[in-house]
Amino acid sequence: MRWDPCGSFAAYAVPAALLAVAFLIKLPLLRRAWQDPILRATALLLAIGTVVFASLPPANLHRINRITGIPNFAGLWVYSLLTVYCGACLWLIITWREPPSAVRRRRTRTVWLVYGAIILGLWTTFLLGDHHVERLRDLDTYYADTPWMREFTLLYLVAHLASALVAAGILWAWFKEVEDTWLRRAVVFLRVAYALGLVFGIVKLVAIGARFDGRDWDWLSTCAAPPFAIAEAGLVAVGFIAGQAGPVVEERRRLVRTHRRLRPLWQVMLTVTPPAAPATGRVSGAALRLELRRATINDGLLRLSPHLSRSRRDRTHRAATAAGHPDTAARGIAAAVDILTAAEALRLPVPERPGAPDTVPGLGPHPVSVDPVAPARGLADVSDGELECIAHALRVHSSIVDTLRREAVAAEGLTTGA
Repeated sequence: MRWDPCGSFAAYAVPAALLAVAFLIKLPLLRRAWQDPILRATALLLAIGTVVFASLPPANLHRINRITGIPNFAGLWVYSLLTVYCGACLWLIITWREPPSAVRRRRTRTVWLVYGAIILGLWTTFLLGDHHVERLRDLDTYYADTPWMREFTLLYLVAHLASALVAAGILWAWFKEVEDTWLRRAVVFLRVAYALGLVFGIVKLVAIGARFDGRDWDWLSTCAAPPFAIAEAGLVAVGFIAGQAGPVVEERRRLVRTHRRLRPLWQVMLTVTPPAAPATGRVSGAALRLELRRATINDGLLRLSPHLSRSRRDRTHRAATAAGHPDTAARGIAAAVDILTAAEALRLPVPERPGAPDTVPGLGPHPVSVDPVAPARGLADVSDGELECIAHALRVHSSIVDTLRREAVAAEGLTTGA
């Protein structure tokens, strides 16, 4: 006995859930920018796809027939929605790829005129056809020899094949022009999805053609074709989820990674300044946590600035380079040693001490800079990359940092007991 995908609720629930998730991701943007034609086309595509796959389990098809009291009305319902779905696919891709113009408006209008005519044809042929026997799994092949119902089935298959073929062709050509990483990934998913849609339509047509020739290849329609449609819908949903959620997830990962990498430097700053007060209200998340960590670090640098020394950093940088560390690592080590030594100096009870920090005539102590090569920038110019370089030195090169710190403390006569 062959496995029948049409009898599995989960087979349709998975793509329905994915399409629903993709729709919900788009919904906030749609509410804020309803006039955007790309968002409207995307929302229509995802919403219709969700309803279609939620309707396809046999139990739901039977429920639709029972509610309406019309045998096989579920077939008309699903095929009409599928036709709208096909039109929305072309509408979206044309709108997505082409800039606003009279040509784009004319093309999208043509798409909806054609697919509107197909939907009208579906209703007409269904009303004219004899479909009194309910068929939940093999409607296409069971009525393949029945006048009007034959045309009913062919109409939706031709509409589906045409949209899949055109969409796959447009996406194939467009892929070469796309530069954004996540958009390229979305296009790949959609391109494969519509290629699978072509296979689905062809397999269905072969099964119906076999009926015309007096052969029973119904298993192609009931068992072989549905997995391609299920995979198509799943990949369409994944494509839109990747295009929309991918950049958001990537940005959050960047924020979390930066927050984690700054931890060693933040822990040092906690010894010289209290942590930044958490914000109140509804603002939260990775961005806020990173900003609070940055604020604590900057507050600490500001407090340490009178004790930071350019000559100390230069001296330590040369020592780290001589020990075999590359320039980037040596700069991080030098800045880490300077900060730790400044923290020692901050705890000294006597303000006057040997090894006073460098001064700039007329400006007092030299302003802080975590970059020993370019020390003249202000605190606001210190980038996450520079702070991460210092934190990396504290975490990975702690041995040489501690050695050079002890040397600096001894050379400058700091006696905090460290």
